[in-house]
Amino acid sequence: MEMPLPPDDQELRNVIDKLAQFVARNGPEFEKMTMEKQKDNPKFSFLFGGEFYSYYKCKLALEQQQLICKQQAPELEPAAALPPLTQPPLAPAAPIPPAQGAPSMDELIQQSQWNLQQQEQHLLALRQEQVTAAVAHAVEQQMQKLLEETQLDMNEFDNLLQPIIDTCTKDAISAGKNWMFSNAKSPPHCELMAGHLRNRITADGAHFELRLHLIYLINDVLHHCQRKQARELLAALQKVVVPIYCTSFLAVEEDKQQKIARLLQLWEKNGYFDDSIIQQLQSPALGLGQYQATLINEYSSVVQPVLLAFQQQIQTLKTQHEEFVNSLDQQQQQQQQQQQQQQQIQMPQMETEVKATPPPPAPPPAPTPAPAIPPTTQPGIWLPLHLLLGASPRKQPSPREGLWFCNHRPDSNRFKVPGWGISCLNVTKLLQLRQFSINCPRVLAEETAQIVF
Repeated sequence: MEMPLPPDDQELRNVIDKLAQFVARNGPEFEKMTMEKQKDNPKFSFLFGGEFYSYYKCKLALEQQQLICKQQAPELEPAAALPPLTQPPLAPAAPIPPAQGAPSMDELIQQSQWNLQQQEQHLLALRQEQVTAAVAHAVEQQMQKLLEETQLDMNEFDNLLQPIIDTCTKDAISAGKNWMFSNAKSPPHCELMAGHLRNRITADGAHFELRLHLIYLINDVLHHCQRKQARELLAALQKVVVPIYCTSFLAVEEDKQQKIARLLQLWEKNGYFDDSIIQQLQSPALGLGQYQATLINEYSSVVQPVLLAFQQQIQTLKTQHEEFVNSLDQQQQQQQQQQQQQQQIQMPQMETEVKATPPPPAPPPAPTPAPAIPPTTQPGIWLPLHLLLGASPRKQPSPREGLWFCNHRPDSNRFKVPGWGISCLNVTKLLQLRQFSINCPRVLAEETAQIVF
């Protein structure tokens, strides 16, 4: 994937490049902090999926990879600097792990996924705001259309509503009710009056007394609609009673909610509304959500373009995330290829060094022990002592001095040197005397006495 084009504005490019460097060094927490501080700054729209978002992500990945390479550089030593090996390695070298503190490929992907989720949530919230604004604008246009069609004086209506809001006396409520019935000339007239009450009650910042007192007015009008069979005005109030009641109920504490709930019990008892409306009023949160969904369907012509625009933005972010992941995969493949090439270069060098190293000298052969002389089983055999010891004496005895013999007793594995009273336990111990030079019988006797007993 080619590097996305940077912005033409050099100042904006410097902002993106510097931020990419800081995020690469300090981690994703720095990016989150920047997003929180600069969420209203148009220069940082690239953090939220705006223009040059792809350039920023690629620049960030490039900075992170450069940081990894810098931190790994001291660890890559040439093969010639290694000590001679006595044996070539049989397994290939393991991949070099990322430098400590630098994010891995998986961490970069997780960070991009987290950014995508945050941006998607931000766009969904912004989409809801724009959908609400589009619906409100469409409703206002509808009210203007009804106003032009009916030519009702809504200022006069507001002048009658104000005493109800302030004091809520029976006379004030009666005056407002009479004005509504006198102007309920057609369905558009009824829809305009009912819509005006809805707008006053559901307006942001409307206090509890305003809402409660105007609901008292609606309750009185509903009672007279049933008595006078004013179906058009009743139908108009049925369309707006759900947002009026639910908004007022959800906006106050429990003790104030009880005052509003008493009216619901009265409406249910008198049968002003059908079961579907009563169910929505009994669950204010659910009822308000259903009403808003109804408005979206009713004004779909203005809602659909908003939904489509945000859907395209979200899809663009997902595509950019996928491209970023693919870019990281390509970089990882390139790194693996480079590592394989380095291994292919290092292996012949190490094999050459192994061949040049001389083999270690062979250990000297162990001395061959003298064969043991098996003991004879014949009684009274006299053997020359110097033959029995396996060594020739330095001085051969003269005939006058006689030969040195030892006597073997067949009834035991013992030998005796005549004339000295020295015996040995076995032939093996006696043969240990072969390392000594025999000069005289006394020396032999002394050496024998030191070894055997």
